[in-house]
Amino acid sequence: MTYTRAGVRWTARIGYAARGLVYVTVGMLAINAALEFEQARDVRGAMQEISTHSGGQIALIGLAVGLAAYSVWRLVQTSLDVDGHGWKPGGLAVRIGLLVSAIMHASLAFGCVEIAMRLSDSSSKPVQSAVSRTLDWPFGPALVVLGGVIVAGAGMAHIHKGWTAGFRQWFDAPPAAMRWIDPVCRVGLIARGLLFVGIGAFVINAALTLDASEARGIEGVLLWVQDQSYGRLMLGALGLGVLAFGAYSLIEAWVRRVGLGRAV
Repeated sequence: MTYTRAGVRWTARIGYAARGLVYVTVGMLAINAALEFEQARDVRGAMQEISTHSGGQIALIGLAVGLAAYSVWRLVQTSLDVDGHGWKPGGLAVRIGLLVSAIMHASLAFGCVEIAMRLSDSSSKPVQSAVSRTLDWPFGPALVVLGGVIVAGAGMAHIHKGWTAGFRQWFDAPPAAMRWIDPVCRVGLIARGLLFVGIGAFVINAALTLDASEARGIEGVLLWVQDQSYGRLMLGALGLGVLAFGAYSLIEAWVRRVGLGRAV
């Protein structure tokens, strides 16, 4: 049992760190795009950028392992309810969100391997592809709307968590450290929440117009922001927020309480 708890603890911490590194890279690329008039990029774009540097393929394989670890941790949270969300509607909604997160990060881990092995590049648009396939199913548009609502709902949950500092209940850090951890985590969660709300809105619009090309992922939302009036300023601000979310994840790797409670 001791080894199981230690294994889960390290799996979670490695996963949080990997997620943090991904979002730090995405945030830095967004800030650079705002400063240099370049095109904003998403998570796959960040992976592609990593692959261009010396040792990039090895780094991507390591990142894939970390993201896979994070996916496993999310599955543990979902199935064993180690955070005590329970079976009430609100708790079930959180656990469904954790399951979706597990699937999403498993997909990102696979994407890391694809790019590292030169089997794929950053030009694919997984959100548009998924929406396009789903629209062809029976009740496809309704399912796409549901998916958009779930993503937007996750975004609102992030914003609420950042606004109310709901993350504090999971952190073991001294008050002096929390004075700087608190604002970084608040900004990061709200920024990622805004991204998810944007993705959800575009997915819902794609379902209502029956046009999969209207769906956008992180890159699409960043590009939309970049094209608005004062887009460079807004993109730079959003990039700082995404960078803060990456820092939040790295902080979680060190100070979040992780365990199995009474589940094992």
